[in-house]
Amino acid sequence: MDNQILLKEALTDELGVLYTNITQLTDVKSLPEDDLQLLRGLVSVLQFATQQMTQQQASGGKLTADVTALRDKVAQLQQENAAYQKQLRWIQDQLALSRTATGKMRLKATLKQTLDIAVVISEASSGSIFLLDDAKVVTECILTRSGTTEKERHNLVGQVLEKGLAGWVVEHRKLETIADTRLDSRWISLPDQPYKVCSAMCAPVVSGNRILGIMTLTHSEPRHFQPPIPNLIGAMTDQIALVLENAKLHSINRKLNGRLSHFKDFCHQLLTTEVVGAMLVQNKKIVQINQQAANLLGQRPDALIHLPSITSLIAYEDLARVCDALRQCYTHRNQPMPLDFGITHKNGQVIAIAAQAIAFEFEEQPAVLLLLNQAD
Repeated sequence: MDNQILLKEALTDELGVLYTNITQLTDVKSLPEDDLQLLRGLVSVLQFATQQMTQQQASGGKLTADVTALRDKVAQLQQENAAYQKQLRWIQDQLALSRTATGKMRLKATLKQTLDIAVVISEASSGSIFLLDDAKVVTECILTRSGTTEKERHNLVGQVLEKGLAGWVVEHRKLETIADTRLDSRWISLPDQPYKVCSAMCAPVVSGNRILGIMTLTHSEPRHFQPPIPNLIGAMTDQIALVLENAKLHSINRKLNGRLSHFKDFCHQLLTTEVVGAMLVQNKKIVQINQQAANLLGQRPDALIHLPSITSLIAYEDLARVCDALRQCYTHRNQPMPLDFGITHKNGQVIAIAAQAIAFEFEEQPAVLLLLNQAD
């Protein structure tokens, strides 16, 4: 009876840990819902078995369950819990890393750390991550083999992944496991390969309809990669896709911010120069204007800035066309748009103006920069 009590306590403890892991994995959505449902069902069944053990002990009856089978189940739960705990820790690390993995070197370090964790979780002998461009050409490779030289890495970059297991995964865009490489023609051994590979697993890194890369794990023994490892690695490559997309968006944003900064500097120079007339318009109101444009309009800059709307300056017959052009300018930002219209000078004379308009963000609000010259 002492062994049965200890077994029941061990089973109860593992069920508690598994339930906690499933709850946390559900929160971060790291496993498919079908897998989570299966795990929840397993917990329910085993919780029922534990309750039956408790009731039989309380009534003095003997356990009818096969003690050996329950011991095996506890051992299996312990193994799966360890895998889920490793994955959960990795996901928590990745959520933090995805916010910081922006520079190229930092991104490579993040991917190398991810690969190392995947090798630990799967107990693989070696692993690799290949990043691909839209033409499926290798642009970067991260390898766990310590003996790999820079020349070997350089030779891998620029290759098109069309053959072998990697080529198959790139084409079909789904995770694939080879139980025994000696019996599967998709596995291609490299010339003078210094390590033995008997089983392999390859998972794509996919975002939308684009494949960003692949992760490959190998082992020296056949039939090594057993459930739930494929599901865990699949969840990891999903997270890698998020990290890569985050890094790409950060890079695009950094470039756009740089361009915007240069453009704002250029606008500031235009608004302070006397070579060309320039004014900045927001919500049909002049917010900045240089002296050259003010002279063209025949008024002081401060008086023009205090006008309720630029429409009071535009000739009546051109008003609707100019307002429509400004709306189009907002729609097609950063694209110069030619604009000709008449303005009413302070002396009452209508002057023909040739302008270039371009819309952009000014102090986080849409604005249009107008470069003005008197038409010939």
